[in-house]
Amino acid sequence: MKCNQFFTQYISALLLFPLVCVVLPFAPVQASCGSASCFLNIGNQASIQPAGSARVDIAYAYIPQKDPQNRVAAVNIEGKEQILDEYQEFQTINQQIRLNVNYGITDNFSLQLTVPVIFRDHDHQIEVGVEPDSGPNEGTGEFENFDAAGIGDIRLMAKYGFLPSLRSLFVIGAGVEFPTGEFEARNSEGNIQEPTLQIGRGDYGVVGQVYQAYELIPHTLNQFFSYTYRHTFKNKFDYQFGDTHIVTGGLIYNVTSAITLSGQLNWIYNVHDGFKSALEQAGGVGPGGLAGETDIDENVRMRRVRNTGSTNLLLTPGITVNFNDSTSWYFYSQIPLVQDFNGGLEQGVSFLTGFVKFFDLNSTT
Repeated sequence: MKCNQFFTQYISALLLFPLVCVVLPFAPVQASCGSASCFLNIGNQASIQPAGSARVDIAYAYIPQKDPQNRVAAVNIEGKEQILDEYQEFQTINQQIRLNVNYGITDNFSLQLTVPVIFRDHDHQIEVGVEPDSGPNEGTGEFENFDAAGIGDIRLMAKYGFLPSLRSLFVIGAGVEFPTGEFEARNSEGNIQEPTLQIGRGDYGVVGQVYQAYELIPHTLNQFFSYTYRHTFKNKFDYQFGDTHIVTGGLIYNVTSAITLSGQLNWIYNVHDGFKSALEQAGGVGPGGLAGETDIDENVRMRRVRNTGSTNLLLTPGITVNFNDSTSWYFYSQIPLVQDFNGGLEQGVSFLTGFVKFFDLNSTT
């Protein structure tokens, strides 16, 4: 195929796929110190596998968060305090290696195991407006770099699929997230770090998903749609991560038997986190800034955590190269279109790449 034909078909696919995406109304929410994930549909990962076959997927994601670098609320887990405007955010670099294994128990029922390994590098200024220095640096706080690495919360899902017609597929999934990730890592001062910077969430979670696909043009152009819901229970520190809602839709275009192009929109809504705490306000910066903490509400009660949650609409073009019937490589780029992180660090252009291998465990050859 000539290069100009290849390019034309790719652009055509990208222009077509938003027509089949479903996007829900936006609501302003907040973001915190910053942790992010790539949420997208990778090939037929959300589908089911035939009985006795396995789909093994190993992926790497790079997700930067840099702007707008405002002051945000700090969460003192051990002191049961939420201190407004105490942190000055700079950046968070998230890297993930994720193993997904889908195994077909029957032709309609599959199990999916997801094991994430997370690497997080975060820079911020702590105790801004809390511990004053002399002169013009009064209340500017102290720079801190926080690194975390390890296995995150492991997810196990059960999926049941059926064919409403010869060209369509519908899958329903439900699963559990286990608190296997570290959630008590300490910062430079020896205190337990912000929950949103931890590798794990500290308690069990539940996940539900529906996935639909339809062949618009048999063996050439496929449409897909999915909705995912995630809920995490309150951990032992009385901190509860907000629910997550993910709506994804797009098209997959088979250029040749070896090359597949895709485009999708990912709408992600994270509800505010909750934390049982008192509420305080950090002071200003510079001479006369009255650096120090001011009590707003001394009552320790469950309240929304400021600067948590997010609304994000992402455009995700991708390409898959099939080396043979059982092995392929893919690459996706997530491009933010509309974001509302309420002054917290925003997700930048992100990348995800990986390999897929299919195994027929029933085969004797």
